[in-house]
Amino acid sequence: MRGNASRDVYDKIRSDILSLQLMPGEEISINRVAEEMGVSRSPVRDALIRLSLESLVDIYPQRGCWVSLIDLERVDEERFLRHSLEKSVLSYFIEYSKPSDIQRLEYIISKQKEDAEADDKNAFFSSDDEMHMSIFQTARKERSWNIIARETGHYRRMRLLSFQMKGVYEKNIAQHEELVGALKEKNIQKALQIEGEHIFKLTFETGEIIRTNPLFFKEERKNEIE
Repeated sequence: MRGNASRDVYDKIRSDILSLQLMPGEEISINRVAEEMGVSRSPVRDALIRLSLESLVDIYPQRGCWVSLIDLERVDEERFLRHSLEKSVLSYFIEYSKPSDIQRLEYIISKQKEDAEADDKNAFFSSDDEMHMSIFQTARKERSWNIIARETGHYRRMRLLSFQMKGVYEKNIAQHEELVGALKEKNIQKALQIEGEHIFKLTFETGEIIRTNPLFFKEERKNEIE
């Protein structure tokens, strides 16, 4: 029972961190979480230890627990991980995909347009993940996507913050449409070019994101970019 409770608490806190319901630097009260989820303190502590191993929370003995600030060095490395896996998977998608797989991607883009129209950042972000996950699934590399989902928490939060910026919805949708077009044409070189532009566009948005949210970032790298 404790294992199930710990997993439920872990899933809830992790989801709240990655969706920015819990902001970088925000304190997490073990007592409050235990009360809200109807569990004892032990599974909450277990969940927080697990999250600390993923660098999503910082635990200070005798002081408390806080959501980790975004580490720009980790953002860089996590982006590298995603780019390395995603560019490698595109050729497999082209090899294995059927017309129905392309139609699935086109449907997801239509959902993104609806999410953008409603200015629903979390729904748009979920559709964005669904788009890329579908590419990995069709390419028969779903475990590789699971690695990305598990290991890129800092990059993920940075991506979500980027949706505060003007024009990000439109740019994201346009790049997805271009990528799907290239995959439909089985043009691997064009697909690789678009994927690189899509992944690394965040590099050019970093300065503005930090200026808008300065307290969310580790000081040592924040000063280098500003």
